[in-house]
Amino acid sequence: MRASKRQLVVDKATELFSKHGFHPVGVDWIIDDSRVARMTLYRHFPSKDELIREVLVQRYDLIVSSIDAQLLHVTDPVERVKTIFDWYEAWFNTPEFAGCLFERALAEFGTAYPPISDVAIRYRRKMVEWVAELLTGLVSPDTAKRLAAVYMMLLDGATVDARAFNDAASAARAWQAAKALLEQAMHAEDALADYDTHRA
Repeated sequence: MRASKRQLVVDKATELFSKHGFHPVGVDWIIDDSRVARMTLYRHFPSKDELIREVLVQRYDLIVSSIDAQLLHVTDPVERVKTIFDWYEAWFNTPEFAGCLFERALAEFGTAYPPISDVAIRYRRKMVEWVAELLTGLVSPDTAKRLAAVYMMLLDGATVDARAFNDAASAARAWQAAKALLEQAMHAEDALADYDTHRA
């Protein structure tokens, strides 16, 4: 089935924004590369900002559904956490990988422009909450929240390294650091539980 003209515009805009940034890519560039009429683009997206928002919303939905689909096949609690890092590594290995669109959006627009920044912030909150949920059961809820925030920073760093050095293995290194932190936290909580038991 042929993609709709609207989706052709979104797909081409996603590609150009990923490679070049949001501000450098103008509407004319998107029109030329997507080969749609100017009237067609503006009928679907009256402003460039609306197109940017749609690109981010579709990217958000794609990532969440893709990771969710992979989690369906994993039952081991630690492996479920690792699935997030595995997804990033697979993404780093794709030909279209050009860094994180959400981070680029925050870098270019800041956090005070809700039409765009709220999608980028929603993605980060979703990932942190998701990882915390996966960690719950392995560690206490408070520790899960703390580790999840650190894991997001590890994934951010891995993404920058993958982009700067064309190094998809950065995701595996990030996981090794994340796993070490998890094992340390689990050991500390087990030791505390044993101490409390003996005191009782």
